[in-house]
Amino acid sequence: MRKYFIGLLMVICTLPLSTFAQDYSLTSHNTTPFALNPALAGAANSIRFGLNYRQHWPALGNKFHTIRASYDQNFYKQMCSAGFAYTYDNMAAGTYQINEFNLVYAHTIRLKDHYFIRLGVQAALFANFLGDKFEFEDQYDTYYRKVMTPTLENIGNDSRVFADFSAGGAFVIENMLTFGVSIYHIGEPKNGFLDKQDNVLERKFTVHASYFHDLQSQNGLFGRSDLSSNYLFTNVYYQMQGEFQNFYAGVGLLYSPLLVGVAFKSDFTDVYTPSFMAGLQFGSFQFSYVYDLFTARTKKNGSWSHEINLIYIIRKHEKYPCPVVYW
Repeated sequence: MRKYFIGLLMVICTLPLSTFAQDYSLTSHNTTPFALNPALAGAANSIRFGLNYRQHWPALGNKFHTIRASYDQNFYKQMCSAGFAYTYDNMAAGTYQINEFNLVYAHTIRLKDHYFIRLGVQAALFANFLGDKFEFEDQYDTYYRKVMTPTLENIGNDSRVFADFSAGGAFVIENMLTFGVSIYHIGEPKNGFLDKQDNVLERKFTVHASYFHDLQSQNGLFGRSDLSSNYLFTNVYYQMQGEFQNFYAGVGLLYSPLLVGVAFKSDFTDVYTPSFMAGLQFGSFQFSYVYDLFTARTKKNGSWSHEINLIYIIRKHEKYPCPVVYW
C-alpha cells in the first residue's frame, strides 16, 4: 500500500502527460452533449436536466468515480441556448479530486429552411484537491514495518484553482444530421500541484457526427419539429488531447419504451472497449445503463466500468425556429 501511494503521488505531481492531463470520459455523451461540443447546448429544443454517474474499473479496488449534473435550455425566440454543469471526478478513493463548474452559451444561425449553424462557447472553473492519504518513504519504519513519523516531504500546494475556456461549432440539418468540431482548454491552463511544475491541461480537439432516422416516417426526420417514439440513431467522434487519442462509434435504437445500443471505443493502442447500453423512456424521463468492457489485445482479462444516466426533459409545443438535435 505504501508503494501505491508513493507511485500515485509521482503520477499526479510529476508526469506532464499522465492521465491527470486528460479529461474525464463518459460513454453516453448523448445525455450531456455540450460535454462534447459547447455548440450543442440546448440542442434538444427543450429544458433538459441530466445526471450521470460513472464507476471506472471497480476491479482495481481503489474506485474511480465521476458524477456530472447538467442543465441546458433553448431560448428559441432569441435563437440561443445556455447551460450549466457541475462535474465531480474522484480518483483513487479520494486521493485526487476534481471539481469542474461550466457555463455554456450557444447561438443559432439559420442558413435556410432546416439548415443551421450553431456556435458555442464555454467558461469553466476547476478546483482540484489532493487528499491526505499519501505515505512517503521517510515515514516508514523498517523495523516495525509501518508508518511511524510525519513526512519531511513538501509537495507544494494541495489544491489548484484555475479558469478554462472552450469553443465549438456545428452544422445541423434539422432532426437529421449533425456535424461539428470543438476545442476544449484553449489556453492550456496549468493544473499541476508543484509551483515549479509545467503540467498543463492540454487542448482537446473533437470532430463528431450524428444521424437520426425515424422508423415511422418515410421521409425520415427532415423538416419535422419532433421525433416519433421509434427511431434509429448513430454517433461517431474522434478526439485528440496531447498524445492521447480516442475514437468512438455507436448505434442505438429507441423502440418506445425500450432503448438499446452498442458502441466501440479505441485509444489506438492495444486497448479497445466494446460498450453495451440498455434503458427505458417514459414520457419526459429517460434512464439508461452502460457497461464498458475494457479489453487489451495482449491480455485475455480486461476490466469494466458502469455508467448510469438519467434525463428529464420539459418539452415545448411551439414550432421553434431553432433546429432540434436529439442525441
